[in-house]
Amino acid sequence: MRTDVLDIEAFYDSALGQTTASYVSARLEQAWGSAEGLRVASFGYGQPYLPVFSAAERCLSLLPEGMGVSAGAAANHACLTSDVYWPLPDASMDRVLIVHGLEEAAAPRRLLREVWRVLADDGRLIIVVPNRRGPWAMIETTPFSAGRPYLRVQLDRLLKSAMFTPAAHSSALYFPPLDMGFLLRASRAWERAGEYMWSALAGVTLVEAVKEIAIPAGGTKADVLQPRLLRPATTRRSARSLHPVGDRATSPQGSGVIVKPGKT
Repeated sequence: MRTDVLDIEAFYDSALGQTTASYVSARLEQAWGSAEGLRVASFGYGQPYLPVFSAAERCLSLLPEGMGVSAGAAANHACLTSDVYWPLPDASMDRVLIVHGLEEAAAPRRLLREVWRVLADDGRLIIVVPNRRGPWAMIETTPFSAGRPYLRVQLDRLLKSAMFTPAAHSSALYFPPLDMGFLLRASRAWERAGEYMWSALAGVTLVEAVKEIAIPAGGTKADVLQPRLLRPATTRRSARSLHPVGDRATSPQGSGVIVKPGKT
């Protein structure tokens, strides 16, 4: 069972939720900038993060059917959908963001195969998930405590099994997941210190991945393909992929910094 959308909205309406959104949004902006001219979709609960992509050609919000939808989330760009059958054409999106979406999915690899289907050939995916070692996955005060948390190596393995190549990693939310004014006021110092001193204890892990096009003959990656996924997909944005892994890389939007790589 998925976390109810009203509970997630209540979290993001709180001071803790707004602080959370600001730090995760900063990582997304570093990776994709404003997504100028791109088609962006989020799966899970992406409403607090889609405003980052203010220059996108379009932004769509896909909410899992078990989560529900509220008046705040029911704008023209939002809809309820199955985890594994999205109402989008093949190769129709340039960027996909998953937040509050993977950890409660009944079939995570099948979900990622659906992402693979709707992404353009040069498309990019960012997944935000709770870190298994971090306190945010253990203290039940936020939506990040729901479902299955991941270690970075587990997430990389899952992505590879669904024909994605992990390209860059980052993390965020080093401050305690407590809605206390004095802790939130010190959150910037927590973030700076945590990045260098206790990076393994971050609240969330972010992984950016690129879509693999080649299908191995007789490999295990092909066993989840369905006939409709085998149709060739084309995109008119073949030059819009970000640069490969590196501490700094420029995107076509000029964001300057990709989500930085780290050790698993």
